[in-house]
Amino acid sequence: MAHKITQEDLEKSLSETLGEAENRIPGGRNSVLAGIAVLAGVALTVTYFLGRRIGRLNSTTVEIRRK
Repeated sequence: MAHKITQEDLEKSLSETLGEAENRIPGGRNSVLAGIAVLAGVALTVTYFLGRRIGRLNSTTVEIRRK
């Protein structure tokens, strides 16, 4: 018959899986977060400068002359 899975079996399997992941990529989470932060900063900077450029192109200059 089939072997029943106990809570101990699940805990052992989960701890082995998490242990392997930590051994393969030490500090991987921190580098991913740093990369996301850098990309977000670059995206905000590019958006800011493109918005300024578009604003300059679409703005109207009105000159008032007196005779």
